[in-house]
Amino acid sequence: MFNTNKPIFIAIIPIVLISLVSCSKDNFSFLPLNEQWIVNEKEATEWSMVKHNNLPTLTGSIEWKNYMNFLENEFKKFGVVDIYRNTWEFDKWTISEDPSNWTLSVDGNDVRVAYYGAYSGKTDLNGVTAELIYYDHDNPPSDIKDKIVVIPTRKHPSKPYSTNYLTNFTYNEYEYVLDGDTLPEPFEFVDPEVSFTFDIWYQLAQRLDQIPEDGEAAGAVIVYDMAYDRTKGLYTFPVPDHYDSPTLILSREDGAGVIEASKEKKEATIVLNSKIEKSEAYQLIGYLPGKDYGTDKDEQIILTNHTDGPSITQDNGALGILGIIKYFSNIPQEKRDRTLLIYLDCRHYMPGMEQAHKDVSWLKKNPNLKDKVVGLIQAEHLGEMDYKEVNGEVLPTGYTEQSYLWTRNNDYLVESAKNALDRYGWSRGILSVPERPGPNGNIQQVWWGVGIIALANELRDNEDCDEYSCDESLTSNSPLIWNGSSCEVWTCLNVPAYGQGGFLGYYWNKYSDISKWNSELFIQQTSTMIDLTGVLMYSDLEKIKPILGDQSFRNTDMSIAAPIDIEE
Repeated sequence: MFNTNKPIFIAIIPIVLISLVSCSKDNFSFLPLNEQWIVNEKEATEWSMVKHNNLPTLTGSIEWKNYMNFLENEFKKFGVVDIYRNTWEFDKWTISEDPSNWTLSVDGNDVRVAYYGAYSGKTDLNGVTAELIYYDHDNPPSDIKDKIVVIPTRKHPSKPYSTNYLTNFTYNEYEYVLDGDTLPEPFEFVDPEVSFTFDIWYQLAQRLDQIPEDGEAAGAVIVYDMAYDRTKGLYTFPVPDHYDSPTLILSREDGAGVIEASKEKKEATIVLNSKIEKSEAYQLIGYLPGKDYGTDKDEQIILTNHTDGPSITQDNGALGILGIIKYFSNIPQEKRDRTLLIYLDCRHYMPGMEQAHKDVSWLKKNPNLKDKVVGLIQAEHLGEMDYKEVNGEVLPTGYTEQSYLWTRNNDYLVESAKNALDRYGWSRGILSVPERPGPNGNIQQVWWGVGIIALANELRDNEDCDEYSCDESLTSNSPLIWNGSSCEVWTCLNVPAYGQGGFLGYYWNKYSDISKWNSELFIQQTSTMIDLTGVLMYSDLEKIKPILGDQSFRNTDMSIAAPIDIEE
């Protein structure tokens, strides 16, 4: 499905027939995987076409409902039972994808717009007209109220870099990687001409929408330091809650003239013909029963990810989970030692994201769930390729996107993950153990995404820690550097876990469709997660118990709530 003149670098490693574990009867051995049960290219492409045909896939929209109905029906085919929709209503902001509904004119001249700012209010087709004002980050204007503020993104900082910059916007240390010689050096700036993955995230993470909201601007124009092909369709992230300052996004080439016009205080008109309507959101829950399902002896492994997002891979983790369910449905229930619990969230691209919808969460409504949950698998952003920008043109690098395989801090879990990477040839799959320093004593890539729910409880000794409120215990013997912010959003489970996530790069925007998705990589990553689900399914819990060590990630807050550390 993905074509490039450069090869995808794949590790060619013979499969070692290692028996992961044997069930107690019939000499059942989980490994090696049965190739007939693994999702094949035809299936993977058919599944992904559903996502492709429903972009952007935003919670409450017709496109999202189509995707969710497909997932639910497929899960049923593979034996998932007791499917439940945890539903609630919310105010959905929506706008047509027809660019005539989001326009900009400056001093009577039309300006090409890359995309709209999500949840930023609305106008009618006549728009809002006001004086432009330039926002200088080094010398911001004292008052932007009732004006259209023009905001360029900040430049990358110079050395020495802060810990936050090093953690979020450079490669970190890692336990293991395939084709590591193709990766840039750790803890160094990565030029967008090499790969623009970190650059696009650095600009998005500045949350410039907060400026017009706080300043009560009549409107806003955010100018990204990116070519138009990289900026068009770029959905606002982190997703703001509703605010009333109609916002548009411009590329570098289209924004240059608007910046000059704002310095001259010319007049501009913004059209953002959106609407707000009541819509239904839901989290999808279901079970592939294990041998003790429905009894007090049942142990469960959560398979989780969010289902909303603008592109082919943002988010297609549910398709990877579907691949896991398909595989395990071929194993008789009496030989499935644990139940697979599907928990698909929907709040990532909703207004205000997960934090704005805390109380409705199924996990918060079921605090006793942790009594049964003994493991977790997270899958997201599968099949991504790496891109660069050269002379204003977006080009494939020929490599896979940097993607992470996280594991809890346990030597058996780590070795099992390393073996799985080798077996399935996931090029540039980076094995990270966030809860301990890397081989050279530096931080490893922190765990992000829904899978962080596996980690949070370990960070504190407070038995009252629930889904969104984990206060540090003053009597704890553990370090108190971590501020607990992630636990304000996620359930605290403290279980053995693996997570998988591509770093997105070009996949933040709606135009990254199936033509930019790699089926072979998707299958390799899904196979890896099937293998590691088997580790959690069949291992003795004492053997895979996470170890509280010198947790390198404590020093940096990766929660969405945390402000980005922008250096001058």
